[in-house]
Amino acid sequence: MNIKFLSSTNIVLAVIFVSTLPITNLSAKEIAIYRWVDANNVVHFSQNLPKTDNYTQLSTVSSFKALSKEARQEKALQEGFQQSENNDEQQQLSDTAKNKATFEKNCKAAQVNIKMLNSYDEILITEESSDGVKTERVLDDKEKKEKLALSKKHVDLYCDN
Repeated sequence: MNIKFLSSTNIVLAVIFVSTLPITNLSAKEIAIYRWVDANNVVHFSQNLPKTDNYTQLSTVSSFKALSKEARQEKALQEGFQQSENNDEQQQLSDTAKNKATFEKNCKAAQVNIKMLNSYDEILITEESSDGVKTERVLDDKEKKEKLALSKKHVDLYCDN
C-alpha cells in the first residue's frame, strides 16, 4: 500500500490554484442540453455537444416547487371559487341576453299597439271567458285611451328611447 501525504507547500499551491480559477455562478436554466438520436435509433441527452450535426438544443425551465398539502387544498379552494365566479358571470350574461331579447319583443309589441290604437277608429278585441267561450267586442273610447296609455308606459319601460 502506497500512501503519500501532501506537503504544506503542495497544499498551499493547490489552494492558490483553485482560488485563481474564475468563479462561475451557473444555474440549471443556463446549461444547454443536447438531444440526438444515434444510428441505432437510441435517444441521447447530454450537456456535451454531440459529434453529429443532427441534434436539438434544449433549455431547462426553473425547477418545480412542490406544494404542501395545505397549499394544494388552498389552491383547489381558490380554483373552486374562481370557477364558481366564472359560472355566475356566464349565467348573468345569459340572463342579460334573454332579458334584452324579451325587452326588444315587448318594445316592438307596445309600438305596434300604439300604431294600431291611433290608426283605427274601431278596435275589435277577442275575450275568452273562464269556461273557454270566446266573444268579440269593440273597445269604447275610454278603454281605447286606457290601452293607449298602458302601451305608452310599456314603450317607456321596454324601449331604449
